[in-house]
Amino acid sequence: MMDSMEISKLTAYIQQYGLLFVFLFTFLETFAFASLIVPGETLVVLAGIAASKGYLEIEYLLIVVISAAFLGYIASYFIGVGFGEVIIRKKLLKDKYYKPTQYFFDRYGGISVLFSRFLSLLRSFTALVAGISKMNIIVFLIFDAIGAIIWGVFYVYLGYFLGLQFQEVEKYFGIIGSIMLIGGILVLYVFYKYKSKRR
Repeated sequence: MMDSMEISKLTAYIQQYGLLFVFLFTFLETFAFASLIVPGETLVVLAGIAASKGYLEIEYLLIVVISAAFLGYIASYFIGVGFGEVIIRKKLLKDKYYKPTQYFFDRYGGISVLFSRFLSLLRSFTALVAGISKMNIIVFLIFDAIGAIIWGVFYVYLGYFLGLQFQEVEKYFGIIGSIMLIGGILVLYVFYKYKSKRR
């Protein structure tokens, strides 16, 4: 069993390096191609749960998540601007990903950058397609910023309130039952996200 000093060291480690990992995975979750295999949303939810336990400061967590999501889209946008022709010519972006994303972007324009964050496949490539299409950078940044804020706040607080509910459930079912319940929910969520990305 850990003593108070060991718990304090573990807490300090999570606070110091936890946000770095959250930033990295959130960035990759919103970055073209990498987002197909990185479970960024799940990590953000877990980070929110950690914040509810006091391991992370929720204010800093929000800043990190929103910043990483914002920058991930910007990086994808500029890859589209700089290498779009090569990507299309060499078919580095498969049609099953490119065509529905391009259709969504053509139909809804700038606002697609905002809404795509909540749709796994579209989130992976909308910023890239926006760059390929040479979308106005100011318009892109506005929708990117708004989308990053909404997405970040939603998933961080989803995890945060889930963590608070975990504490309530723990009173009735005990720690083992609570872990099994939360673990089951997360497994179902990850499975759903995996299946949606495979389509």
